[in-house]
Amino acid sequence: MADHPERGRSPFTGVEMRKMWTYSDGTLTIKGYWWPGGTASAGSWVLVDPVTGNVQGVVAPGEFSRRFRPVDVFADVPRLPGYLGTVTASDGTALVDLVLDRNPFMLANGPRRAARPHALMVPRSHRDGWSSATASELAACRTAMAVVAAWYRSVDGGHVVFGANDSAPNLDYLRDVEAAGGILAGRGADVTVTRNPRQDVQHAHMHAFYAERGQTENHESPAVAGHPVIAEGHRAFSAALGSDAVRVDRDGAGLAAAVRAAAQPWGGSYCSYQLGVDGPFWVMPALGPSMDEFNRRLARADGLKAEPDPNLGGAVNLIRPSLADAGRLHAAQRATAEQRASFEAFVAQRGLNARSLAVGLAPGTPRAL
Repeated sequence: MADHPERGRSPFTGVEMRKMWTYSDGTLTIKGYWWPGGTASAGSWVLVDPVTGNVQGVVAPGEFSRRFRPVDVFADVPRLPGYLGTVTASDGTALVDLVLDRNPFMLANGPRRAARPHALMVPRSHRDGWSSATASELAACRTAMAVVAAWYRSVDGGHVVFGANDSAPNLDYLRDVEAAGGILAGRGADVTVTRNPRQDVQHAHMHAFYAERGQTENHESPAVAGHPVIAEGHRAFSAALGSDAVRVDRDGAGLAAAVRAAAQPWGGSYCSYQLGVDGPFWVMPALGPSMDEFNRRLARADGLKAEPDPNLGGAVNLIRPSLADAGRLHAAQRATAEQRASFEAFVAQRGLNARSLAVGLAPGTPRAL
């Protein structure tokens, strides 16, 4: 993405587009990236049409951040329909929110055709990945993971698999904010900071995938050669990954720094994988064999498909059911309401307040999960 934006180049490719952040001025939504070879010494911002991939114009540094803000659908998680609760510090400060994914993977699995939850853990105060989280935010995330794991166990003995698709901090935009305020700091290396192409939402979050305890039929997936599609459930996963994955001590005080160091060769963006609360914690490049394998495991576990995605340069991606069909959208909305009620009952039975889950909740405490 270092070509001159006005030289008449062809539209950006799908994978190039997915590496750009999305911005809005309240009316216009665009893809944007900082171009170090701009007409000014500080470079310029290139505006790209998010549908066609064509360059729409160039904006001067400082002016860009005064006009555009990064799109953030998780800016106010408690207002979302799938909001579940919040992990808070001892002083009541909100640290990590829990929310249901609006598009459940499985709406009709097993003999009861039950919808399965898919929770997300979202840090309240910053968009950047867990590699830039504070110690208190990481502790809150571990608490959220324990709560979700216990909830899943209460739902037909389900297991949990955790994963995240995190981007490096959007330093180009932060520097532009400084430029808008009259701070002319040196940029360092003239390298554009790109977004994790697998990150659909521009705000750090961790997925908690529900895995069936055993094989079960996926009633949503069409039969193959007359045979029902069987989801493998928990047996589809193993603790290890390929050679491009790096194991990081999940309980160490330097977790964030260790993740940053591991992700540095990949430009700061990374994906993560952890089987259960106690499994090893792995980080890996967004486009590589380990992430391809993770998506294949998710597909086998849920009775779905994982195929090469041209918008990821041919990397394997999970093919999720769509909400375009009105019937499935309504079913997903019903499932969200039922799962919210399930979570509220789960925490209430344990004497907890979903809106204020204290950091450090764990089995063995007076309010054990």
